[in-house]
Amino acid sequence: MKRKPTMDIPTALVPYARRVALRNAEIFYYDAGPVDHPTLLLLHGLGDEADTWRSIILPLSREYRIIAPDLPGFGRSLGPRGAYSLTFFARTIAEFIATLQLRYITLVGHSLGAMIAQRLSIGLPDLIEQQILISGCLPVKRRLPELKQWLLLIPGLGELMLAIMRRSQELAFFSLQPFYYSLYDLPARERRFLRKRVMARLHHPQQRRSTLSALRWLAIDTFFRANQYLDLVSKCRIPTVLIIGDHDVIVDGELIEATHVLLNEQAQCIHLERCGHMPQQEWPDMICELLSGLHPAAQTVDCQGEPSGGL
Repeated sequence: MKRKPTMDIPTALVPYARRVALRNAEIFYYDAGPVDHPTLLLLHGLGDEADTWRSIILPLSREYRIIAPDLPGFGRSLGPRGAYSLTFFARTIAEFIATLQLRYITLVGHSLGAMIAQRLSIGLPDLIEQQILISGCLPVKRRLPELKQWLLLIPGLGELMLAIMRRSQELAFFSLQPFYYSLYDLPARERRFLRKRVMARLHHPQQRRSTLSALRWLAIDTFFRANQYLDLVSKCRIPTVLIIGDHDVIVDGELIEATHVLLNEQAQCIHLERCGHMPQQEWPDMICELLSGLHPAAQTVDCQGEPSGGL
């Protein structure tokens, strides 16, 4: 694994940056908070990095030990060439957990990270106390990718599309719009960060390869392994909180509902109003509040006002 140029580390998080070598990967991660506090392991989504949690790591570290890795092949982590499948991610993070000797973990996963969290909860039930799934879950319903995804899935065309976006910072930034309720209404400092970061991702050869590989393997998993995941999830007994924005157009809301029904009394579902696919960035204070409680009985949360579901 040849070291590639790394992305900047947000200044406030520099003291918490760490690296650990695994068998087939070198993982960059943040480690904040007392080691004897309960552990939250934060797993980011596809094409993202641990910095997606940048606004909540330090506030939560007052109550928890926060471990937030860049997934292998993303951000500042190194990974092998090959298939970036859910199985690959789950096995790598399981090795990461073992190497850091983490136990009694609450997994917090976003999007792809939520899928990985569920795989880990199924495979390592004795180590996982709870899972918080934000804007994602395992594909328990078979479906084909949407038409707009096919260009990225086809070898060669996906690479071409990313090359085109590298030509214009404004085009690259605009590509983030579907992931947010209102991208251009984010605070100015967040927009500046995302403008710089999206270009860093597009110019990062390993991240481009890893993103496209993961996207293609997710399409395969969603179509061919849905029944297997349906069976595995239905047997899961790990307490689960599902969090989804009511304007999330990336994740299938019916899939979240199907998972909620499958888990029955093991699960709670929280809907965030005026929120897209990125609650940890759009409403970090709300996510901090929810994660600090970890046992909300809410069904709906109004992000701009008082809780509307009994939180």
